[in-house]
Amino acid sequence: MDFQEIFRDTWQTGLVFVSLLIFTRFLGKTQVGQLTFYEYISGITIGSIAANIAASDPDKVWSHFYDLVLFVILTYVFSYLSIKNRSIRKIIEGEATIVIENGTILKENMKGLRYDLDELNAQLREQGVLDISEVQFAILETTGGLSVIKKTLEQPVSKTDMGLKMAEATFPVELIMDGELLHEHLTKNNLSLTWLENELAKQGIKNKAEVLYAVIDSKGKLFVNKIVNQ
Repeated sequence: MDFQEIFRDTWQTGLVFVSLLIFTRFLGKTQVGQLTFYEYISGITIGSIAANIAASDPDKVWSHFYDLVLFVILTYVFSYLSIKNRSIRKIIEGEATIVIENGTILKENMKGLRYDLDELNAQLREQGVLDISEVQFAILETTGGLSVIKKTLEQPVSKTDMGLKMAEATFPVELIMDGELLHEHLTKNNLSLTWLENELAKQGIKNKAEVLYAVIDSKGKLFVNKIVNQ
């Protein structure tokens, strides 16, 4: 393998890497989150075209790159249309289907999805459900996941049911990560560096570099995890 080949492979692979980084950000998080069948196929196709670019002859690189850009644009356009129009969304992504209602398996709905009892039972077990009779509704989502709503008598008792009043949880505020102080989080939440240093001192910590993770948790309490030297 000579220098020219190394240079060619380097810039082609670099082009693919940077392009995919940009395109995946452009398409949004649904491309890497809970994928629908359409998004799954789109992701595979984009990856396949990208692989062709990395391995193609120099004179075909830009032709394959055009294919990649075109496919990404089409994917974005149809994703945008699916957001704006429910009919298009149903065509592209399908819709959720009820497979259990009031403890009864809806065989015809499962048949239309080519969804069998073994898959159903496996996904019920993943939800901690062993008995179908406990289920009020089970819905197969467009992502392939199963949403399960148990019958009222099978649901756990909540604090509301018991008449208990609890403070609402707040979003955690991260203050230190890997020994690095997050100044913007302190400022945004009207917290001073002096306050944080005093709180760390109470736990015997003299330097933020000793802290792996410090966060004000959802209950409003400061949690500190020190770096443990192996």
